[in-house]
Amino acid sequence: MKPCLRLLTLLCLMSFQSVFAQRPGGPQDTIYYHGNENLNIYILSSDYHKLTKDDKLQNILLDFQNKLKEIKSMVPLSSSYTIDYQYNSKIEILKSDRIASFTISEGKSLKQDFQNQALITDPGSRYHVNIGFDGLETLVNADFTQIIGEIIAELPGKDRYLRYLEYQPEATTNKAKLIQNRPSGYLDMLSLQAGVGANVFRSKFLTDITGELSLQLNQKGILRNQIYVSNNLMFSFNESNSAIINNFTNVGYRINFSNQRDKPNWLGVEFGTLTKRSGDIFQPNTMRFGFNWKAAKHITVAPQMYFDGFFKNVSPGFRIGIGL
Repeated sequence: MKPCLRLLTLLCLMSFQSVFAQRPGGPQDTIYYHGNENLNIYILSSDYHKLTKDDKLQNILLDFQNKLKEIKSMVPLSSSYTIDYQYNSKIEILKSDRIASFTISEGKSLKQDFQNQALITDPGSRYHVNIGFDGLETLVNADFTQIIGEIIAELPGKDRYLRYLEYQPEATTNKAKLIQNRPSGYLDMLSLQAGVGANVFRSKFLTDITGELSLQLNQKGILRNQIYVSNNLMFSFNESNSAIINNFTNVGYRINFSNQRDKPNWLGVEFGTLTKRSGDIFQPNTMRFGFNWKAAKHITVAPQMYFDGFFKNVSPGFRIGIGL
């Protein structure tokens, strides 16, 4: 194997290793049930529509209530506390040193928050529930099956956007009513970018000026997919110091493997064709195929394969791009 091909293979392996070594988790849909002055419920889930497919959350909440009834006598009555419950694992009562907590409303008035809270999780991390409450009896006697059923009945149709959904009981029926439904996180967008690049092809060093137009599609508040067209104006100089300009026009696709909204990790494939040729650096009808990895916010690494004559002549190439 030629040294340049070995280097190209090594860079590809390093790129894939870095891309797939990602942290789990990511943004979650929020369902906020504003019950009354005694009970509020926050439900976090990677997809709010999971509630319509199974009764896992109801089972978790009912099991929590049953365990709570067994230890009622151990729960303090005269101080604030937090109940930490992990489904089928443990339940803890943690005393709080908080005297009082207040929220400042938009009208600058003060509203006292709940004295106690319950944090409920399941080992599969499908749901995280935070319940604010004052008296223990309110928590023990809450009809979670009815509340979850009313929430499900009002859920909007499934889509790929990250959602904040707020519910409040109607005054007449006391049933949970969806009063706010808004997307959060990143939405779909068009992106126009420019940059410069350094290319190596057949032991030749070529610089380029690049422009790119991409359609970026979100999935649960994270920009997850990109479809783009780009143009690489590549130039070098001959012995008489005259510019030799070649141009490649490309189409490509990238996917973001990161679950961190502000730390993307894009990897994609790109196909380009020679649309302007001068000199003898590239043969007529040269095309190229390569990977495209955004190694950092403004740095792109692209191992490539150039070919002409229906793959009769195949040569490796490499590009490092810097966005402006």
